[in-house]
Amino acid sequence: MKKVALVDGSSYIYRAFYALPPLKSPDGKPTGAIYGFIRMLSKLINDINPDYIAVVFDKAGKTFRHKEYKEYKATRKETPDELKLQIPEIKKIVRLFGIKVLEKEGYEADDIIATLAKKAKEKGYQVYIITPDKDMMQLVNQNVFVFNPVSEKLFDKEAVKEKYGVYPEQFIDYLAIIGDNVDNIHGVKGVGPKTASKLLNEYKNLEGIFENLDNLREKIKNAFLEAKENLETNRFLIKLDDNTPLDIEIEDLEKKQTNWEDLIKEFETLGFKSLLKEIKNKKVNHEEKPVQKKLF
Repeated sequence: MKKVALVDGSSYIYRAFYALPPLKSPDGKPTGAIYGFIRMLSKLINDINPDYIAVVFDKAGKTFRHKEYKEYKATRKETPDELKLQIPEIKKIVRLFGIKVLEKEGYEADDIIATLAKKAKEKGYQVYIITPDKDMMQLVNQNVFVFNPVSEKLFDKEAVKEKYGVYPEQFIDYLAIIGDNVDNIHGVKGVGPKTASKLLNEYKNLEGIFENLDNLREKIKNAFLEAKENLETNRFLIKLDDNTPLDIEIEDLEKKQTNWEDLIKEFETLGFKSLLKEIKNKKVNHEEKPVQKKLF
C-alpha cells in the first residue's frame, strides 16, 4: 500500500522555533527554526519513507471561518518577528528537497490536509498526518493516521479513544463541548473533557445529549441549554473542510529530485556545517530515497 505523508508545516515551524535555542547565520540572521525544521522533516522522511509527501502551511489572512465568527483565533499571539523572517527560507529549502509546498488563501492548512487525506483514502493509500494539533483527530480512520511529532505517538482509532475517551467520528462534538482556547472557541461552561467524553459515550453525539437533557444533573443540563446556540457554530468552526478546492492530485505529491547544488549553497550561507556534511555525503552516494525504518 502506498504511503502519503501530509505535514502540518505551520505547527512544525512553531515546534522547531521553540524547541531549540536561538541560532544565527554567519551574517547574523536567525536560523533556529530553519535548522530544527530540517532536522524534524528529515527524520520524518526516514521514519515513514512516503511515496507522496507535501508540507502544508497556513496562508496569512482571514479564512471562511472568520466570516461566521469574527473572534475566531482572536486570542492567538502574533507570530514573533524572528520566526516570520525564517518562514520564507523554510519553504524555499523544502522545495529544494523536491517536496511540494501547499497553501491556499481563505483556507487553513488543516483544510488542505483534510482534502488531500480524503483523496488519498479514496484511492486506497495509507495516510500519515504529521501534526501535534488535536483537531486532526477527527480525520482518523482505518487508512488515516495522525502522528504527533512531539510525543512521537501514532494515533489510530483506538489510540484516539484511549487518549480522549471518544472515537474520531465523535471528535467534532467533543471539541465543540469542551471548547478550544487556542482558537477562541467557547464550549459548554463547566463541562470538561472527562464529562464530555462520558456524555458522548452514553448518548453518541450532541443530538443525543439534547434528547436526554432531563437525565442530566441540573447544573449540566442548564449549561447545555445556555450553550445551545453556540454549539452549532462551534461545530462549523471545528469541522475541517475536506472539499477545499485544490487543483492537485495525490500523484502530484511525488517527491522530486533534490536540488543538491542550490541546497548546498543555502546551507553554506546559513552556516549549517553538520547538515552540509550530511547532504554532501548523500549527494555523493545518490541516497535519494532513505532506508525504511520500523516506526511505521
